[in-house]
Amino acid sequence: MKRTILIALLAAALKLSAQENIGGTPFSFDHPFNRGFVPTVTAAPFDQQVVDAEDHTRELLGEVPLYGRMQAVDRGLDNAGSWSELPGGDRFWLLRVESPGALATELYFEGLDIPEGARLFVHSDDRSVVHGAFTSYNNHPSGLFATAQIAGDAQVIEYFEPVQARGLGRFNVSSVGHAYRFMGGAKADACEVDMVCTPESIGWGPEGDGVVRISVVLGGGGLAWCSGSLVNNTALDCKPYILTAFHCGESSTDANFSLYKFYFRYQRSGCGTGTALANKVMTGCTRRADSNCGGGDNGSDFLLVEANNNVPANFFPYFNGWDASGTGSGSGVGIHHPDGDEKKISTYTSSLASATWMNAGGAHWRVFWTATTNGWGVTEPGSSGSPLFNTDGRIVGTLTGGGSCCTVGGCGPGTGPTVQDLYGKMSYHWGSQNPNPANEELQVWLDPTNSGVSVLDGTNNPCGIYSVGQQEAVPPGIFPNPTADAVTVVLPMGGPIAEWLTIRDMSGRSVLTLAVDMLEQTIDISGLACGSYLLTVGSKEGTYAAAKLQVLR
Repeated sequence: MKRTILIALLAAALKLSAQENIGGTPFSFDHPFNRGFVPTVTAAPFDQQVVDAEDHTRELLGEVPLYGRMQAVDRGLDNAGSWSELPGGDRFWLLRVESPGALATELYFEGLDIPEGARLFVHSDDRSVVHGAFTSYNNHPSGLFATAQIAGDAQVIEYFEPVQARGLGRFNVSSVGHAYRFMGGAKADACEVDMVCTPESIGWGPEGDGVVRISVVLGGGGLAWCSGSLVNNTALDCKPYILTAFHCGESSTDANFSLYKFYFRYQRSGCGTGTALANKVMTGCTRRADSNCGGGDNGSDFLLVEANNNVPANFFPYFNGWDASGTGSGSGVGIHHPDGDEKKISTYTSSLASATWMNAGGAHWRVFWTATTNGWGVTEPGSSGSPLFNTDGRIVGTLTGGGSCCTVGGCGPGTGPTVQDLYGKMSYHWGSQNPNPANEELQVWLDPTNSGVSVLDGTNNPCGIYSVGQQEAVPPGIFPNPTADAVTVVLPMGGPIAEWLTIRDMSGRSVLTLAVDMLEQTIDISGLACGSYLLTVGSKEGTYAAAKLQVLR
């Protein structure tokens, strides 16, 4: 009975691993093989001097700043890596991909075709971060796919193929994303306010759940951070439309859009502290409409894309509402990911006013940010495309740019915390004022029923496919995992008050139980033997969350 319960809890934990994957552990973690021999391929050399010169030119032209570059690899199942045979005809393939000097890497695949029963993982060199398993669900007609960032300059790919799918899998790693800035301490400035800080975030939780960090792929292989929002439409059909800024993806091709990544709920667990989990990631989208305005030079600067798949239920999505009536607001917030950092909230308490970015008169809202209890939220590169909310919690604009900055002159001459930012108006996105074709006016996509409404509320369940009020249990965060001597556990928020943690071995036997009184704490597991365990979180109502723990020596 204990083993049956444990397997059920483990299945739930793997289901809740939260990426567009089925979770699980790479096969090689639990099976002996020559770990000292994993073939390595090195990406095309990264030239920092050339990149610095290109970035300087981009800055002079006012283009979205890049955090990374795609470096050619061109290796896959047919021309690299090593296979290990298993009893019964199953097998697995390993390849290590490196881009020396990278702060973080991410992989870009082409020709991806994962057959039924096969599994694809990527993980860090030290096995502390695992993404996957990716399955046939992740196949797309384009054959393109991308994985989320992993810190460090290398990662390992594992592909497991069962005997019934032998020889059917196909993929090639076309390039590796080499991140060289906007990482760690070089990200958002100190005045920014975390999304969970109070009182700033009180009343804005649902709207924040709809805001996403976007990894943008540009023509020529540039990688940039932008922000955007999942938005509702009058058909109430849960179409995964994401609204951002045209200047973010102005040079993106159709193939580039297939490699965009959308990070949901990427925010710290505490105000100024805690861990942000980057494990709710969707890959790929299709461009639906844009302002065709030169990035705000001649219009309101919007881009609407549709994600390739519906948002998974365990992302707990919120489809933000909007107001395209052209009415301003006396107060509200902006929610965004400055420099690709964890989600932040900025507050305004003075009335929005019409403004002009370049040549399109009245296409933007002017906003001035206000100092609050926990900082003075402004915007930064990476905030582009983020939503501006009115006092009713509806989107009235998307960020084009401006001069706001944490310190006077800190972002260049004429910048500072009291300097304006400009957001393209929803009302301008809506109709025929932009130089885009009629079928790309925003109203065509967000009012597909031709209702004629210009205001629509947000909701977490517009079409009845998502649970409301009874969210699935969010698994605890475990870092590092796998680990050897100690592990930090970040308890899920929004559920019952946690009272205890229990670690069970694979027979269901409790090997460690302790009381908890903090959202984040470190546990000594040096006494545990190597192997797989299940860490469960409980309260007086019983066990309500679980996650798999891997112990290595």
